[in-house]
Amino acid sequence: MTQIKTVTSIYDKLKGIDFSKDASLVDRSRSPYCVNMMPDESKSPVKRPGWQTVYNLEGAVHNIWFCIIDGKKYMLCHSGDKIYLLGEKTMVLKSGVADSKGCGFYAINGDKGGFYILTGREYLMFDGECIKNVADDAYIPLVAIAKSPSGAGESYEDINLISNGRREAFTGTESDLVFQLLCDNIQAVTKVEIKGEDGSLTQLEAGTDYTADTVLGKITFVKAHKTPLEGEDNIFITYTKEIEGYREKIERCTFSAQYGMGGENRVFLSGNPNCRERDFWSEIYNPSYFSDLNYAIVGSGQTAVMGYLKLGEYLGIVKEGNGQDTSLFLRQVHNSDGQALFTVKAGISGVGAVSKNCFAVLGDEPLFLSDRGIYAVASSVVTSEKVLANRSYQIDARLTKEENLHNAVACVWKNFYILSVNGNCYLMDSRQIVSAGDGEKNSHYECYFWDNVAANCFAVDREKLWFGTAEGKVCCFKDESYGMKCYSDDGMAIHALWQTAVEDDGYIERFKTLKRRGCVVVLKPYSISSCSIYLAVDGKHRKLIKEATMDISSFFSEIDFNRFTFDGREGPREIYFNRRQRRYKRLQLVFENDKADEGFGIYKIIKIYSVDNYSKNRRD
Repeated sequence: MTQIKTVTSIYDKLKGIDFSKDASLVDRSRSPYCVNMMPDESKSPVKRPGWQTVYNLEGAVHNIWFCIIDGKKYMLCHSGDKIYLLGEKTMVLKSGVADSKGCGFYAINGDKGGFYILTGREYLMFDGECIKNVADDAYIPLVAIAKSPSGAGESYEDINLISNGRREAFTGTESDLVFQLLCDNIQAVTKVEIKGEDGSLTQLEAGTDYTADTVLGKITFVKAHKTPLEGEDNIFITYTKEIEGYREKIERCTFSAQYGMGGENRVFLSGNPNCRERDFWSEIYNPSYFSDLNYAIVGSGQTAVMGYLKLGEYLGIVKEGNGQDTSLFLRQVHNSDGQALFTVKAGISGVGAVSKNCFAVLGDEPLFLSDRGIYAVASSVVTSEKVLANRSYQIDARLTKEENLHNAVACVWKNFYILSVNGNCYLMDSRQIVSAGDGEKNSHYECYFWDNVAANCFAVDREKLWFGTAEGKVCCFKDESYGMKCYSDDGMAIHALWQTAVEDDGYIERFKTLKRRGCVVVLKPYSISSCSIYLAVDGKHRKLIKEATMDISSFFSEIDFNRFTFDGREGPREIYFNRRQRRYKRLQLVFENDKADEGFGIYKIIKIYSVDNYSKNRRD
């Protein structure tokens, strides 16, 4: 056998995963399979932090929210059919709510803020003390003004979808006692008020000062109440008139956005399965008032509205995709004589959303999940028109084959867009953009893959990432304050692995021999760490060739005296393979850590091999 030459092959600037290609075709800076790794500050792959269970609740955890009301911070959780206030003393704020996923948002109502919750059946508000039904204290519109006793007058405010209350203003005369409301067959007259000469309102007593005919919608006064100022309304009648299905239009919505003229001052809602192509919006700074005229039919009734994205001056409305109808619409607000006028225009046809819970903005890029992968709404450099661009090319081959993608959830944490489905997490790193060489539309992010994170929902509180599970656990990812205890999931080991491509090193026609000397992996230093190294040759099962620990003895608080060394160096660590492998055509190196409470990270791999004589077909 004639040896041709010795070659040094260097794997550096290591990155994440690439499911898009065969393991023999992956770029050597990436891995055809790495798990539970993520980029550190230098963008080198390191073991992800572990998580711990903080709360155990009843039922699936649908949502976790953090909010600040009157300067005080609260942690709320919708689990099963209950909404909890979490903290040192966990308490149930409301029970008997819908056992389904919804949304929550902070909004200003007049001069006071509150946290609003949609469960898919209820529309609720937390004020810092308790949770109330928004409908119980919703805005009661003044539907008519300048009314005569006979009922003629001017329309003023629209009916509120979430309130059965209405108010009408009449101009009293010196003789008329009977006043006709707009509606008959009302439920009840709840309040009658008379304005005095000083402008104050006095509430009258039913049965004593007036009687109400709810069938005919008439109020009969005992005595006349003439207006003290000619032409000014002085009689105000409040009553209830239920219209079947009105409240449910809002209460069955499941996601929201805030948008408006001059700021994010109106709440937009959608996700009602009975109004799948519609969305609704509130009056300005009043999330308890949804006019029965404030709605839009967005595109075809064949596809549902799935979510919202902020797109500069527009509010993007993303629908399901069916291959033919428009999937992205653009809402814009116009100033019409001081009033906000909302218009919707068709944007892009084609790719649509598959999950309502994967809308997020990474950096300044709006993202959503489709059945083809994770897409961004980008702007064409040439035309400034909106375009849909795939950003998850490297993970799509696996992600798109996941079952029940409609159940996927996602959030943005630090520099990452994290999507979870079926216990698997797919990450995209905003700091690492891979240029396709043909413009922004086809660029994508470096990607990573985790397992054993069964997130049914995510929440981010500053730097902390929380998730809830279908089993009722509320979990939080650990940080460096835990020391090496950071690297375990509820005390269990995290299986971290990074493997090279299956490489022929450009000499598929020749056999190679891996040298005993010079082959090394450079690892990130941790106070406690270890690595197992495997070889996989020509499609055979991998075999263990080296196990080593790399503890730093200067971290006395972390020392395991069963493996104590006097090595206090805090720089990168090297492990030499010291293993010869003869006559292979393709070789893969695997680096693994599956120990609890151990860090793990890879900086560089050096492989030294000789190129030998020509290979041939053989039976192994």
